[in-house]
Amino acid sequence: MNKVLFLLVLVTFSCSDLEKEAHLGTIKTLESALLTTRETFETIKVDSLFEMQQRTSDLERSLKQNYHSDTVNLAFGRRVDNYKRMRRMLVPLGNVGTKLSNAITEEVTQLQLLFQDVENGFGARDKYDEYILLETKKCGQIKLLLEDYQKTRTEAFDIYNNEHNFLVSFVEQIMSIE
Repeated sequence: MNKVLFLLVLVTFSCSDLEKEAHLGTIKTLESALLTTRETFETIKVDSLFEMQQRTSDLERSLKQNYHSDTVNLAFGRRVDNYKRMRRMLVPLGNVGTKLSNAITEEVTQLQLLFQDVENGFGARDKYDEYILLETKKCGQIKLLLEDYQKTRTEAFDIYNNEHNFLVSFVEQIMSIE
């Protein structure tokens, strides 16, 4: 009877060690993917967003103050409208960047804590799968947030690069005439 009980305990702990290694491997994979996401974000993060907002607002204000026309050139109107749309993208871009940075930092901490819990066998072992699934979902949400950030950033910078110099030149020409 003691041998059967010992064998049963041995088999149970052996299986839990296999699950433990699988859980730790999954957590390490999530952490690695999250660190890659962080590196990607750090390379594309816009540090000069406030300055860019100031430049675009100042240019738009100068255009409003100096351009007076009885007729509307449709092509010019579209360019100005695109520029205004781009300026309105900058504030949400900064907000998403802040949320993304905070979410990545928080998730790295959560993954490290979960790794320690699994490694040491703390907490409810039967819920480790649920915890890992939850953290996997969070990492997926962070990745989607990064994709949204990249898309918005690319669109805003494309418009900025296409329209800013044109509008600066236009405002300078108007001001030199007056």
